[in-house]
Amino acid sequence: MTRFGTGVDASVSHMGSNFSFSSGFIAGSIMTVNEHEIYPNAPIVWMAVEIRHPACEPLNQTQVLQLSKQVQEILPLPGQASTVSIEIQGDADGSVAQRQTSVTFPRWTSRDKRTALSVKPDSLQIETTDYRCYERVRELLSTALCGRIDVAVPAGVERIGLRYVDEIRVPPENGNSRPEWQEWIDPTLVGPVQVGLDCGLTPEGNDGVVVFSGVDGQALAVRYGAQVDYAVQSTDLLRRPLPPPGPLFRLDIDSYWQPSDEVPEFDRDRILDLADTLHKPVREVFERLITSRLREEVLRNA
Repeated sequence: MTRFGTGVDASVSHMGSNFSFSSGFIAGSIMTVNEHEIYPNAPIVWMAVEIRHPACEPLNQTQVLQLSKQVQEILPLPGQASTVSIEIQGDADGSVAQRQTSVTFPRWTSRDKRTALSVKPDSLQIETTDYRCYERVRELLSTALCGRIDVAVPAGVERIGLRYVDEIRVPPENGNSRPEWQEWIDPTLVGPVQVGLDCGLTPEGNDGVVVFSGVDGQALAVRYGAQVDYAVQSTDLLRRPLPPPGPLFRLDIDSYWQPSDEVPEFDRDRILDLADTLHKPVREVFERLITSRLREEVLRNA
């Protein structure tokens, strides 16, 4: 869970009839839901915001120390992390060459290691498994942006993304280990389960993705599916409390922006405004993809 992007064709059409559009984006609401309500049993297990920019020189030791001072109240533990990319190239004679590249970058974490900031040569990323509210993440983002600008200003902004991963778990019913997900999730996400049942087959899971295009470079992707165990693991770099393994329904919402023409400057206020705009549809999309039963019996049940 360290990289953003849809990896799918943005022409994918929307699902079902529960969505309405205004100026190319999701709008309107049919639920009576307080948009500021924080569910006691919210299913968010991982949230991240990434600001991608043209590649620049890695931070030197002096810059790392300076940025550490900026974020130390929230993220007091400095460290390093690495990413490895593998590039495979084929030659005309049929031979295949593989090149592996490793990039090490500074990373700061909270004392419980559930929130982290990574500053890579081409991006700034905040991720947390302790999401409480958007305002808390926004405050950290503002601090991180100020620090990044103070030590070295990137040449521009190429992408901004907010990503939420939900693990929806429900109580077992009638001794059945496989939930009737259509009772808890919009039935359009469950897939052709009945077709398999009619053929004597037991559904084990499903996996889907849909992308909504918006205006002014905005888009939103929803990945979804039933599975077992965990959508997000606990690691040494980013920890999360793990419930007992079992069936879950994954909702993975990626709300993002990319410039449609020129690359704008790396400006804190502009980035925060765009992040606010990207955050607005996330809650409504989530609410439209769940049922009232899930809302009342699980999410509001502390």
